[in-house]
Amino acid sequence: MNVRPLWAGIDGIVFDAVGTLIQPEPSVASAYTAAASRQGIELDRDEVRARFRVHFQSDGVDAGQGTFSTDEATERRRWRQIVAGVLPELPDPERAFEELWDHFSDPSSWRCFPDVAPALQVLRQEGVSLCVGSNFDGRLRGVVRGLPELAPWVDSLVISSEVGYRKPHPEFFRAACDHLGLPPGRVMCVGDDVENDVRGAMRAGLSGLLLDRETCRPSDLPHVANLAALVQSRLNGH
Repeated sequence: MNVRPLWAGIDGIVFDAVGTLIQPEPSVASAYTAAASRQGIELDRDEVRARFRVHFQSDGVDAGQGTFSTDEATERRRWRQIVAGVLPELPDPERAFEELWDHFSDPSSWRCFPDVAPALQVLRQEGVSLCVGSNFDGRLRGVVRGLPELAPWVDSLVISSEVGYRKPHPEFFRAACDHLGLPPGRVMCVGDDVENDVRGAMRAGLSGLLLDRETCRPSDLPHVANLAALVQSRLNGH
């Protein structure tokens, strides 16, 4: 069976942000437990992590109906609901929401994975058009601007709250391709989320590549363990 080479016909990449290029530091669970502790509520970090996973994945978006529309107000409302769901014990959930909203607006609350800067530099030298496409809100611009490894790419952000649709809606990927000035068939989406970054991209006509830093690789999807492997595949012409 013939397998299409990863880079065949590809001239541009849309990189996911959180989990692909950046991650929160301290972790989301640590930030939420700290917010609870400031109100005198001590919670188990593992329990908070499990709660967050549930509420983040079931935040009122109906994938069956394809209702992935969003804007800045919607994102703020969505995160208020997530915080309240994860931390129901708090006497003042609004205070916790505001603290966490500001916390994750701060570049110092994030770090780049070590393979990011070298990979972006080599891919740019190779003539690959790049952008960052994220289900985030306007805070991402400040975060990216404050991270030295990503600051040069602050004008290459495609953010769901600004596009009007979240991944995996095809309009999001259309906006990313328009930003790159390339048709979908010449663009690859690279990210750590199977549905949002890979399958959604494929349905929109792009190539999809799973960045599987946790090495939980689905056998039916193209994947790499890190961005160094992605770059090496480009240099090897694969």
